[in-house]
Amino acid sequence: MKTLLKRIPTNTAGVFYKEIISKNNKVVDKIFLIRYTDANNKQRLKTIGKKSDGITEAYCKAKLSEITTRIKLGEDLPHIAKRKSKLTFDDLAKKYFEDKICTTKEAKKEQARYINHIQKDIGHILPENISSDQLLKMQTAFTKKFSPRTTNHLIFLIGTIFKYANKKEIYKGTSPTVTLDGLKVDNRRENYLELSEINELLQVTREVSLELWLFVKISLSTGGRIGTVTELKKKDINLNTNTITLKDFKNTRTYKGYISDDELKNILQERLKSLKANDYVLLKKRYWIETKLRPILDELFNKELDLDDRKNRIVIHSLRGTVQNSVSIG
Repeated sequence: MKTLLKRIPTNTAGVFYKEIISKNNKVVDKIFLIRYTDANNKQRLKTIGKKSDGITEAYCKAKLSEITTRIKLGEDLPHIAKRKSKLTFDDLAKKYFEDKICTTKEAKKEQARYINHIQKDIGHILPENISSDQLLKMQTAFTKKFSPRTTNHLIFLIGTIFKYANKKEIYKGTSPTVTLDGLKVDNRRENYLELSEINELLQVTREVSLELWLFVKISLSTGGRIGTVTELKKKDINLNTNTITLKDFKNTRTYKGYISDDELKNILQERLKSLKANDYVLLKKRYWIETKLRPILDELFNKELDLDDRKNRIVIHSLRGTVQNSVSIG
């Protein structure tokens, strides 16, 4: 690449740029400069940085204003192009994920989101040069590919990395995400199981596996989340009162559910005979349940629905929503 000698004026007085071209004479970048008059009334020209590093006309204007103000006040000038940090945003992100991978299960997924959707746009830029306008453009681009919920999550991740860097004193500065408004999210599901559909699901799952049927039956009886139901232990079930103690791991609380009918009670009674107090009621774990149940739900209820039709597709969480929408089961 080659930097052309010609200085091109911008719309801001005192701010210029030079074009950087490729071997094919195609403009691939810009390098910004500012011109000011020093305390000795001499013209000075200083290079600020490249557009690809996050330098903008607005940033140069602010720097020029800072310099001229300091000259008027007789203050010492800062190094105009001096970096507040030698770390790029990618460096901050790497430190964040190195720390979080040791403490949270979701860290690897978050790191993959960063690498796939964020790194290429701002990873190479110094954190102080990342502007809210730049993030707004990213947010707009995200909305063309992702749901509002996912878009908000990606922007929030950027803010989280900034917050972490501040907390660890790796970087000092305000996150540009603070001026961005999150997108309005409406992911409420509007489709739940009717009684005939419940009976159909119970029949199909019973033909596949007693474990699968038992999971569905308990879920529809108690409204428990999948993680709650798969973690049930013998000591959580009271056959005398027909109650089940459920742990809501998401909201860290405990609540009571009820055994809905004699069929479920008889199955549980037989199952509990061979279990100790801390043994799990279901013999299969969450992954097995999800792997077996999802294709059944798709086959029964989602054939004509798009994969991203969150409002209408029946998923495992719909079992909980069905109970919350007061559908009685038999």
